[in-house]
Amino acid sequence: MAKILIIEDDVELAAKVKEWLVFEKFTVDVANDASDANHFLAAYQYDVIILDWGLPDGSGLEICKSFRSRGGITPIIFLTGKDSIENKELGLDSGADDYVTKPFHVKELAARVRALIRRTPGLQPQVISCANLSLETSTFKVKNEGRDIQLLPKEYALLDYMMRRPNQVFSSKALLNAVWDSDSEASDDTIRTYIKTLRKKVTTSSGECPIKTIHGLGYKIEDI
Repeated sequence: MAKILIIEDDVELAAKVKEWLVFEKFTVDVANDASDANHFLAAYQYDVIILDWGLPDGSGLEICKSFRSRGGITPIIFLTGKDSIENKELGLDSGADDYVTKPFHVKELAARVRALIRRTPGLQPQVISCANLSLETSTFKVKNEGRDIQLLPKEYALLDYMMRRPNQVFSSKALLNAVWDSDSEASDDTIRTYIKTLRKKVTTSSGECPIKTIHGLGYKIEDI
């Protein structure tokens, strides 16, 4: 699943947007000022950034410009009360991909997030097939050898992330950063527990499991 960063100083509004995006199965981090935003952007990778223009300790416009100047390619949506044509032009020219003015409906914002994800290679909704598994990203259905299997939300998110990157080895830290919120208390033990339960669900009828442990390095899903 995609990971979203919301940069918004209105705590209540940020919580409302996060709640809806989590409902839509996204992993979401929230930064309420420029300092936290810069920390998150340096420490983690995101699939979409929702960025307020006015922050208590800086400007969303400068965050956008700085991020792009460092080579950041993550799609950015400005979410702001600045609704003049001149401000929209300035925001989009600074490197943003979309511009939403307040007040707004959270469903429209979520639709714009999904639209940006569809344009991002490797993230657009599709049926992903790997080894004995198939995953429908638009319906969240997973099949093992053609049979539906039931996954918990984080199990699904882990499998989705790894199936998009078959044969690539991920450390526990990399999986935590990709699938859990940055303020989560999840640990290496959490990853081990989820991998263990996932293996039981994705093993074939003949006993083959596509999820492999690479000792000392991490885990991968093998496209066998």
